[in-house]
Amino acid sequence: MRLVIILFLFTFLLGQDAEKTENACKSDLIKKAKKEGMRSIKPTELPQYLIDLWLCRKETVGKKTMQRINQRTYEVDQENSAKFIGFTSSCAYCAATSVLIFYFVKLSSD
Repeated sequence: MRLVIILFLFTFLLGQDAEKTENACKSDLIKKAKKEGMRSIKPTELPQYLIDLWLCRKETVGKKTMQRINQRTYEVDQENSAKFIGFTSSCAYCAATSVLIFYFVKLSSD
């Protein structure tokens, strides 16, 4: 069963239309991630983004590019957390709701 899953994922990655650029750090997905943060990448674009990111690591400016993407992602998360919207805030809502539900269940069982 694991072999089937691995083969499926491998063929899925090979089936992606790879955009060929001279410099992988200048691909459209990496530019988008630099500008808007990594969470702006859609799940369907994620395999191509990971391939571009892997190729970008081999470039001389690859580490700085990855640091900029991470920094921008943190900045966008910080801006969204001030408004209490976005991915991080959704996790906080779920955690707080879970704690309250378990607390009320505990109180009602006594």
